[in-house]
Amino acid sequence: RIPLELDARQRERATTRTDTGYRRIKRPAGSGKSVVLAARAASLAAEGKHTLVVTFNITLLNYLRDLAARHDASRSVIRRKIDFLNFHYWCKRVCLTTGHREEYKRLWASPSRRYVLSEGLPSLMQRLYREDAQHGTMPRYDAILVDEGQDFRPSWWQTLRLALKEGGEMVLVADKTQNIYGTAAAWTEDTMTNAGFRGPWAELKISYRLPPAVVPLVSRFAEQFLTDQEID
Repeated sequence: RIPLELDARQRERATTRTDTGYRRIKRPAGSGKSVVLAARAASLAAEGKHTLVVTFNITLLNYLRDLAARHDASRSVIRRKIDFLNFHYWCKRVCLTTGHREEYKRLWASPSRRYVLSEGLPSLMQRLYREDAQHGTMPRYDAILVDEGQDFRPSWWQTLRLALKEGGEMVLVADKTQNIYGTAAAWTEDTMTNAGFRGPWAELKISYRLPPAVVPLVSRFAEQFLTDQEID
């Protein structure tokens, strides 16, 4: 449980919010994106704010929970104030706890699980939240933080936005070079604007996993063999 060590740029991202409440952070592996996200979640929890940390990868949640426990908030506060969930389990939990179990079950009658996971479930969630707009019975959060955002479809992000309280905060952390599922290309600048983002990405400049002696070799490889989107 060694306290997180943050450099000045990481600390600024972890302890502040933008004027709009929306922030997007990028840079390659090893630059501390997940550390910043977990530290921000812990800081918000310490302020008493109910926070949702979302990923696509289930295993990543354990790592983020451990990182958050090493920052400012106590473990009891983190347990009470932060929900660590992958996107599809969050959808399922909301449906089952708000009286929409049958609608959730009917979705799975579709022969295409790919359709259910990519489109059907987000569409159901968006409808439920929009129908609840005047009632406020669906769960809502003071802050929603998404790690490995390149694995997310834009419609998933738009679904999560409906679960944000007015005046809340959203953070998207992404690295397009780790485009394992082929979804990163959907995050065009127009899509980003429609997702609530303004201005340039917040960037983390240093990769702490990369030995300095290797940097010239990596740079040379990138210049010779990678396309613009793959270079970071």
